[in-house]
Amino acid sequence: MEKIYNNPWFIKIVALAFAILLFTYVNSSNNRGQTTSNVDGLSATTTDTILEVPIVVEIDQDNYYVTGFPETVSVDISGPSSIVLNTKTTKNFDIVAADLDSLGVGTHTIELVAEGLSPQLDYKVSPEEVTITIEEKKVETFSVEVEFDDSLIEEDFEAGTPTIDYETIELTGTASTIDQVEEVKVVVNGEKGITEDIVQTLPIVVSDADGEKLDVELNPSEVTVSIPVDPIRKEVPIVLNQMGTADADLSYELGISNQSATTVAVQADNEILSSLSSYPIDIDVTDITETTTQTIELPLLDGVTIIDPEKIDVTITVTKKNSQENEQNTTEINDESSSSNNSSSSSESTQIESEESESEPASDSASDSSSEKSDESSSESSQEVSE
Repeated sequence: MEKIYNNPWFIKIVALAFAILLFTYVNSSNNRGQTTSNVDGLSATTTDTILEVPIVVEIDQDNYYVTGFPETVSVDISGPSSIVLNTKTTKNFDIVAADLDSLGVGTHTIELVAEGLSPQLDYKVSPEEVTITIEEKKVETFSVEVEFDDSLIEEDFEAGTPTIDYETIELTGTASTIDQVEEVKVVVNGEKGITEDIVQTLPIVVSDADGEKLDVELNPSEVTVSIPVDPIRKEVPIVLNQMGTADADLSYELGISNQSATTVAVQADNEILSSLSSYPIDIDVTDITETTTQTIELPLLDGVTIIDPEKIDVTITVTKKNSQENEQNTTEINDESSSSNNSSSSSESTQIESEESESEPASDSASDSSSEKSDESSSESSQEVSE
């Protein structure tokens, strides 16, 4: 027996057996601890709610238009706390309305499902079912109108024609909705007494015949409107008047060199503008003996504050009168002089005749007076003889 205990191989075998027993015990303890830890982790479950989750709509969007979906849904999830926390943080899943193409046009009630959630989680979508309407899609282009109240403009000012950066927009919606579109417009707002240009970026309003807004997609959804605001002006023609001392042997013709500037824009109050039909400009031809072009500065008439243009180029065309015209003018002058002389002579003759007519009665009167005196003397003489 002692030989066996003293045998080196016996000692080695016993040591190996103890080593195997020790390894087996330690490994078993580690596995038991790890299993307990895993069981504890899996057994710790929790529930949470993820809000405002968008819906993925699976449909041919080139041909169909769907209405009835809520913008977002909420999702209740439950499961291991670590997975719940990770899912809520990352939101690495989708809520899907699948295979809508197979439903076709009409009204349908469908179920919303989650895709991409961990299989260890339970979930509930709220709302779980939705009623939707599938219709044929229609895209149409409309012109945008501008609505503006002119009474907001200050007196003596006026609003010009509005301009927008997009004159037309594209509306997308169901065929039935697009067919109801009556008006596409933007409404320009402001306070009373506007005197400056208006520039506003405004949303586009789409409405039906009753003025009710329609649910459509707009591209673009807003436009920038510009409205010029200027003082009230009036366009009147320019009238050229010849002034000054003209040469008797010359004739003058006045004209505006730039024919596009034959009118002038006048700014004034309403009363003056209403009475203004033309804009007179006096052109002095004194000492002008040949054709010339002058730059004339337009004067401001009474009550006029601004004119445009402020200057014009006037051409004074000078031509010599021919001999026939001169003779005719001379004849006319002589005729006028002769007529004047004849009139004067006739007047003098009439005056002489009148004076002679007046002198004859005076002579007759003197003769009668002398005869009366002679008769009186004869009578007195006869009376004395009788006595």
